[in-house]
Amino acid sequence: MKKLFSIIAVVLFFWSCDNEANKTTNMDETITGSGSQHPGLILTKDGIKDIRANLGSIPIFDETLANYKGDVDEAIENGFDVPVPKDYSGGYTHEKHKSNYRLMHQAGLLYQILDDEQYARFVKDLLFEYADLYPTLPIHPKPRSYARGKLFWQCLNDSNWLVYTSQAYDCIYNYLSDEERNTLESNLFRPFADHISKDSPQFFNRVHNLSTWGNVA
Repeated sequence: MKKLFSIIAVVLFFWSCDNEANKTTNMDETITGSGSQHPGLILTKDGIKDIRANLGSIPIFDETLANYKGDVDEAIENGFDVPVPKDYSGGYTHEKHKSNYRLMHQAGLLYQILDDEQYARFVKDLLFEYADLYPTLPIHPKPRSYARGKLFWQCLNDSNWLVYTSQAYDCIYNYLSDEERNTLESNLFRPFADHISKDSPQFFNRVHNLSTWGNVA
């Protein structure tokens, strides 16, 4: 987890510098409706240039990037699993879906920073597995939560998944065709967000720190 925070901290540093420099431009794009560049959530195009220019000069970043690469390369070699959800926290399906969103997030960053299409392909393949699975899912079978998710036993964990996975999707957005994006958004992202928000107002509309994950998602 420390490694995750390390790389995100450096990425956010470059993003914030770029964001400040382009604040006026971005505001104009938002007003005119023309600002839909990807990536644009955790990375920007100019931020990526800065990161690439500084590779090899920030040891903690380089070490974390190498660890990310090792994790994702291993997953690419061994394959992945997208199981039907059935477990509480600590169970196989819960931990596997959590691992999957972390790997997609890492792979999306690697694709942008290293410009290696194998990482975009990994995210794409995993996303399409989820796009096939998600429409078939009922509410999670474990009943303990006041707001049950579908991939996980509570909406909080579903929201975690969507925050990280949407950032991965943003990183590979331009790698995908229009048809592929439409499929993922229609079968996965919009229904996923609808369940967290429209179907679960007791979670989404609650004034609580956990609900902020749902609001962000």
